[in-house]
Order: sequence, then C-alpha cells, then structure tokens
Amino acid sequence: MAAVADLEEGSVKPGAEGSTGRAGAVATLIPALTQGVVMGVLEVVIATSFAALVFSGSLAIYLPSGIGIALFGAVAVMTIVALLSSFPGTVASVQDSTAAVLALAAAAIAANLDPGDPDIFLTVILAVGMSTIATGVVFLLLGTFRLGDLVRFVPYPVVGGFLAGTGWLLAKGGVGVLTGLEMSLDSAGDLVSSTAVAKWLPGLVFAVVLLVLLRRFDHFLVTPGLVAAGIIVFYTAVMLSGSSVSEAEAGGWLLGPFPDAGLWRPWMLESFGQADWGAVIEQAAGVATMVMVAVLALLLNASGIELVAGRDVDLNRELRAAGAANLVAGFGGGLAGFHSLSLTALAQRSGARSRLVGIVAAGVCLVVLLAGAAPMSLFPRPVLGGLLLFLGLSFLIEWAVDAWAQLPRADYVVVMLILFVIAAFGFLQGVGVGIALAVVLFVVKSSRTDVVKHELSASTARSKVDRSLEEREVLRAGGGAVHVFELQGFLFFGTANRLLERARARAEDEELPSLRYLLVDFRRVIGLDSSAVLSFSKAVQIGAQHGFTLVFTGLRDGVQPQLERGGITESEEVRFFSELDRGLEWCEDRLLEGAGAAGVSEAALLDRLSQELDTVGVEAIGDYLVRIEVAAGHEIIRQGDPAGDVYFLESGLLTAQLVTGAGPPLRLRTMGPGTVVGEMSLYLGGERTASVIAEEPSVIYRLPESAFDLMDKQHPELGAAMHRFFARMLADRLSETLRSMSALRD
Repeated sequence: MAAVADLEEGSVKPGAEGSTGRAGAVATLIPALTQGVVMGVLEVVIATSFAALVFSGSLAIYLPSGIGIALFGAVAVMTIVALLSSFPGTVASVQDSTAAVLALAAAAIAANLDPGDPDIFLTVILAVGMSTIATGVVFLLLGTFRLGDLVRFVPYPVVGGFLAGTGWLLAKGGVGVLTGLEMSLDSAGDLVSSTAVAKWLPGLVFAVVLLVLLRRFDHFLVTPGLVAAGIIVFYTAVMLSGSSVSEAEAGGWLLGPFPDAGLWRPWMLESFGQADWGAVIEQAAGVATMVMVAVLALLLNASGIELVAGRDVDLNRELRAAGAANLVAGFGGGLAGFHSLSLTALAQRSGARSRLVGIVAAGVCLVVLLAGAAPMSLFPRPVLGGLLLFLGLSFLIEWAVDAWAQLPRADYVVVMLILFVIAAFGFLQGVGVGIALAVVLFVVKSSRTDVVKHELSASTARSKVDRSLEEREVLRAGGGAVHVFELQGFLFFGTANRLLERARARAEDEELPSLRYLLVDFRRVIGLDSSAVLSFSKAVQIGAQHGFTLVFTGLRDGVQPQLERGGITESEEVRFFSELDRGLEWCEDRLLEGAGAAGVSEAALLDRLSQELDTVGVEAIGDYLVRIEVAAGHEIIRQGDPAGDVYFLESGLLTAQLVTGAGPPLRLRTMGPGTVVGEMSLYLGGERTASVIAEEPSVIYRLPESAFDLMDKQHPELGAAMHRFFARMLADRLSETLRSMSALRD
C-alpha cells in the first residue's frame, strides 16, 4: 500500500531498488511530463484568450502586457495548487468565469476614464490585482474556518444560471476578439456586415466543430489537435489567397505584433501610486460578484474532481491552497485562478496522477512569460476567438438546451431568467435576481411541505396508561373529541398558516365529534419563526370561539419561551406538557371524568374474573388472591427478578418503567384500576423485563404462581376462565396497538 501511495504522489521511495521501482517511476513520469507539456501549451492559449477578453476594445493596445499578467497568474496558481492540493494530479488554471466578470469591470474603467489618460492601464492592473487578492483572502478565510461545505447550500438552478450567464459573456467576448466589435443591439448592423461576418464566421465554425467533436469523443488530444489543425488551415488559406503574414496581421487576423520579451514586470507596485483608486472602488460591486462566482466555481470544480477521481477531496484544504495561490498571483497583478475540472479530468484519464503535471504545465507558461510572446503574435484570431466561443457555447448548450430535459420546469425557468438578466442588465443584477429567486423557490417549495407528520385522534392514538376495559371503551367511543397534530421540520409563515387552516377546518367540521382538545406535538420540530407564533396565537382564539383547549407537547428548549413571548401562556385554554404521551394522558383523564367513568371496585374486578363461568363464584376466585395495600413509590416488581406472580390493580396507579442506566427510567406504560400486571411473564418465564412502581397509594391483588398452578388442579374450570381472561386482555392490547400503527402509517 505504501508503494501505491508513492506512485500516486509521483515519486519513488528513497532507496527503492529493482526494475519494479524504475518501471513504476517511468510509468508515472512519462504521462506526467507529456500531459504537463500539453496542458502548459493549452494554458498559454487559454490565458491569452482571457487576456484578450479583458484587454479588448480600447484596451487592446495593452494586450501584450495583459498576456503577461495572465501568464503570471497561471504560473502562480498552477504551481502552488499542484504543491498544496489534497489530491495529487490536480491541475489549476486561470478561470473563464472570473475573467468574464473582470472584462466587464475593465471595460467600465476604460469607459469612465479619459481615453488619453496614461494611467488607464495601471488602473486596470490595480483592479485586476486587487480582485485576485480579494479572492485569495476569501478563499483562505473560508478554508481556515472550515466553511468549504457551504457550496452544499447553494441551489442548483442558481448555480446553473450563473454558469449560463458566464457562457453568454464568454461568447460575447469571443465575438469581440474576432471582430473588434461589442455584441449589442447598437452594433447588430455592423456585426452582420460582410466584413464582420468574414471575421466571426470562421471562429464560429471552429467552435462548433470543437463542440461536436468533444461531445462525441472523450480524448485528451481532441482540443490540442483541433487547435493545431485550425492554425494549419488558417495559414493554408492565407497562402492560397496570395496574402502575406504581414498583410494578415494588418487586416486584424492575427494577435500580434507582440514584443519578444518584457511581457511582465511588477506593475502592481507602480499602480499603488499612479492608478485611479476612485475608478477601482467604483467597481467594488463587480469585484464582490467575481469573488462569489469564484468561490462557487472552485467548490463545484472540487466536487467534480471528487467524482472524476473516485475519492474524497478536502474542500477546506483546496480553499487554502487556492487562497495562497491567488495572493501570490494578485500581488503580481495576475488573473484569478483555481482548480480546473477539465484539465484535472484529462490528467486523470491519461494516467497522469502526479503533482508533477501541474508543475510542468506551469514551467511551460513560465518559459513563454520570460522568453516573450513573439510566437503568440502569429496566433490566428479565428482560433483564439473560436476557443472563447466554444467555452461560451458549451455552457449555454449545457444550461439552456440540455437542462430542459434534466431540470424541473420551475428550476429551468430560474436558470433562463438569470441568463436573461445577465445578458440584458449585467452580471451583478443577474446575481441579485438569482439570490432572490432562490429565496422565493425555497419559500414556495417549503410551503408545500406538509409539516404534519401524523394526524390522529384519541380513538386510535392512546397514552401509555393501561386502562380498564370499560375505560378503553369510553375512550374508543369518545376519543374523536381529541385531535392530534404531530409536527415536523421548521415552521414559518407559509407552513404555519396552512396548519392554522387545518385546525380551523377540524373545529368547524360538523361530521366529526365536537372538538374538545387539540394536541400539537413539537417533538420533531426544529424551530419556528414569529409568523408561526402569531398563527398559534390565532389558534388559541379559534379554540376560545369553538370551545376546545390547545395542548402543546414536546416543546424543545427555547420554543416555549418563544410562544410565551407571543402571549401563549398556561391557562384554561392552553396547556403545556413535556411529551405527547403526558398530554394524551391528561386529555384521556378529562374525557373519562366527563363520562363519569371511574376505577372498578373490588367486587367488580373479582366479578369480571368469575363471569367466565356461571358456576364459579366470587368467593372461589378470592381464595387464590392475596390483597395488598402499598404506599406511593413501592416497587411491586423489580427489573431482572425471576418472573412468576400476577397482580390485579383494584385502585391506585402503577407505572412500568425500564431502567437503562443512562438517564432517568423510561416510562413504558401506566396502569389504572382494573388492569393486570405480569401476565406475559407468567407464560414466557425468564426474568422481569421492567420494574413496576406504585405512583400513588394503591390496592392490588397478587396471584402467586404457585396458587395459579393449584387453581389449575383444584378448579380446572376456574383456571381455564383465568386463561381466557388473560387472553382477552392481551388480545385487546394487541388490537389497540394495531389500530395505532394503522393510524400512524404514512
């Protein structure tokens, strides 16, 4: 296992010998070097594309320096993320989503300053560098405070809308690179002129071909191969047309001319003193938008890398790694960057799972940065603009076309609305609409969630009080006067109002028994807002109008004080109990009192035992029973003792409880007059599974196990009657349990 780990890290243990170690090193080194070079070349093209996106229009004269800061950012993020990532083989890159937002900020700065102002470039550099530094600081803070899992709370359609809007901005930027025109309604006429069409049509064809091929073939050579083919086709067309390279450059078909060297120098130091800070501060909202998009994109990319690699990634460590990388890139004026899902996936699929991949790719970018971009000046604009169009179209197709079949209609509408707002009004406005729509979606969907886990009546839902047959019949007949709502989740204005309407409907339903008690159980409720408290205040008023008492049970810490602050306090109309069982017991007692049902007398208890056989009298049964009077707190049965005797309760109250050793004893059931205790153990034997305590002074009759055996011998008919009595008691309890289970079935 250690050897495998070493190979995954792209290294061999010191001292490792033999052909196996050398073969493993070669198997790791060759894919890492090959893919590192390929990805380095791709990153140079990508960084150049994004530099052209940011430094377009009136800023195009600064494009060589823009390429320099883009490559500087690429070197920083690729190197540092490769070294610090929790997953070997991770490849970082300057990012399209952040570059698209920076392009808007750069264009706004250029539009607000005098075109002849020599400090325009330094002002844009300052805005770019400060944006990257801000991104790094936020990454570091989120990673340090272990907030990486925040991405799990972002609604999926909102993220989709952001990505669709990013696609639109990339496509728009691609058209600008190809034609030098801004894609807008005002320039629509110019864009369809023969000159403009001749420039953007080849780029569009290149983008469509690349898009089709990548959707059909999943191979790491498709993109670099098509880029090479595009360059060859372009220069072949130039030669066949009889034009020269200088003529193609003069016609705006090439990126150049660029200087041989001097692509980068520490402009950030100059910008601190010479840039227009006011113009930069005006773009603070756009910078905040870029940072938020960067956080979302990084965390989503890291989650995607988990799926590609088939292993967990430490999101907080990835945030810290990207934070350190962006701080270094930002102080050099570089573009923001972080983990690239596409490049990392290519490395994984080609077997390059070493940190060396990202380091080699960074080295390629560094060579171009130091040696100069003269070769890049010969790069065809149709290929570069086509790459931007391809990225934009891929996002748009994924979220505006493919999403139609993958997302619910409401989520798809949210994606399209965000896309429309970004296209029509700007990225910041799209972000605001996305957040607002996320809140609305949450409220609407949550309001549709049924907060009532179970809706029962006391006819089926019983407390743990084991009552006599007569009392159970009374409760079975009149239990409809007690209605129970077992709630769940979080209660807010939407769900609480629906609950209030259900309570009102139950109180006004003339086909059901008149409502006397409404139990609301909060055991599964995680919280409630002030609107929910107001709804319960209205429920109390409805109770006063219709003559029922509101009973709250299972209130969590802090919920009862919240209700009391809303004016809901203990009174004749409102009761509070620690758990639903206690609330049900209180309601049952009130129903029994109202029906005049009391505990059975000694004669009634003994007579019930004797009525199984007409020939057996009360006196015969009494011969085998021992009458006992016990005080409150007396332990009649102790958990763990041998099973045997049976007890009949004439008066008082007994409670069966389970002692677990952790916390107070758990109440299993409470038994009133006329009930039997211990009959199951009489048949099953073994040890007592629970203790039985007298809650108040009680009178019980004990039937010793030896007396029961003697009864079977001396009075077999009486013994048979006793067995039938026990069977009826057990069957009745089972019937009650089945009714309760049926009522609780979802």
